[in-house]
Amino acid sequence: MSTETLPSDPAPQAVGNLQGFKFNMGHQETDRVVDELEVILKQVRQSAGDAWMSADSAMLMLCNSLGYEDQEEFEDALRTSFTEFLKALPHIESKVQDDGSRADGKLVFRFKPLPPAAERKMFIKKFKITTREDLWRVCHKAPSAVVEIPEIEFEIGADAKRKIDSIYNHIASAVYNLSMHVSKLGNQISQDHKEKIGETVQQLNALLDVTEPFTFVLHDRTGISEIVPEEGVNTEFGGEAEEDPLETEDRKAQELLDAIGEDDEEGGEGETDGAPDQNKVTMLDVD
Repeated sequence: MSTETLPSDPAPQAVGNLQGFKFNMGHQETDRVVDELEVILKQVRQSAGDAWMSADSAMLMLCNSLGYEDQEEFEDALRTSFTEFLKALPHIESKVQDDGSRADGKLVFRFKPLPPAAERKMFIKKFKITTREDLWRVCHKAPSAVVEIPEIEFEIGADAKRKIDSIYNHIASAVYNLSMHVSKLGNQISQDHKEKIGETVQQLNALLDVTEPFTFVLHDRTGISEIVPEEGVNTEFGGEAEEDPLETEDRKAQELLDAIGEDDEEGGEGETDGAPDQNKVTMLDVD
């Protein structure tokens, strides 16, 4: 990408505006780790429901899957401890296990349970960006959510994937994707089309420089997305939320687990007192 398509210089990271965030949620390695962590947690949920997972076990799995030699190299790449990283993720809940089990005293975590769709509201969140520090708010964009920047009539569409990143990087990723689109298609698209995309790229990079205030609008029919911190964010609620596609996938997997459990009980292979163990921990540390 030529220097003409880049903002003048990176926006300053205003860590003070991100309560409890001691690192840059927007750098590339955190994106890789979040993606891989999603895969691991989905496997846990599909096999063990809402069980908690030990942070030490997860870190070992992430080191193996992402190619890190040890915890020190992994946390150097994150630029923070794995504990702080987990606590910063808006869709994760964590705690120190306190039940006398093998996991007692260890940090455990899981996906933060969502209220049922029937109890949520679809919404539109609007945040007026007036300074470059505002670009370092963290935006949790749900898989079905759409980002709109009305001042330049631009949208970042739904992509069936959860995206947790700074507002700066949400926009910068759109710049990169547009530039790669032109580069890959080359002569397959008209010169007029290339020029229009180039104009959009220039407009997006002007936003990253915050040459003028603009509005970051988050449309979410599933009622899951967040902008953190919420100060200065205007939320307009609509009707009952829709179920997110990933939420549907999890629900169907849980229904299958429940059906298997019922079959086991009918066969006399297991007895329960009816209530799930809310402190159950799976995938403990390898001794």
